[in-house]
Amino acid sequence: MIDNNTELAEMISTRISHDLIGNIGALSSALELIKENNNELDEDTRSIIDTAVGTLKARQTFFRIAFGLDTKNIETEELNNICRAYLETLGSRTYPITLQLSGISVSLAKFLCLSVMVGAEVCIRGGEINVAVNQNNMTICVTSDHSLSASKIDVYKNILHGVRPQDNISQYVQLIYLRELLGTDVSMKINSSDTSMELIIG
Repeated sequence: MIDNNTELAEMISTRISHDLIGNIGALSSALELIKENNNELDEDTRSIIDTAVGTLKARQTFFRIAFGLDTKNIETEELNNICRAYLETLGSRTYPITLQLSGISVSLAKFLCLSVMVGAEVCIRGGEINVAVNQNNMTICVTSDHSLSASKIDVYKNILHGVRPQDNISQYVQLIYLRELLGTDVSMKINSSDTSMELIIG
């Protein structure tokens, strides 16, 4: 699947850049609007800035755990809040993506964040991600009142069978990286229907 660590690093860097650049651009545009308005900050521009800053902060904090190092010094409640804040940047008020956790410990922080990303990516119009850990396995279950992305789920299944995505491979780095971290000795299986997906690890 992955030729070497350099390729994996490139995919991660591309994915993070992709997910941050839009709001960086929004901040840049807001600053231009302020300049054009004789350095006066109106309510519309303030709203753009507040939204962009909040999104950048939530995603950067989340990515730091999902793809970074030294993530042990974090408490369980803080981890929960970080994951939920990240999901708020993806969903909307009309179609939110919610999260339920069971049996999670901070030692699984990186695996949890990557699993949350895996689940969130298939939600088109909101849904619920339920991550449960017991002594035998870790299960990520995604359900929605609307259809999930069948095309992305198919790519996920192919990845778990060792088939490399043909296009936009960095958009699937969360599952690829999770597969690499767990190693081939740990089983991963996906079951799905039109409105649900279950990833079973272990």
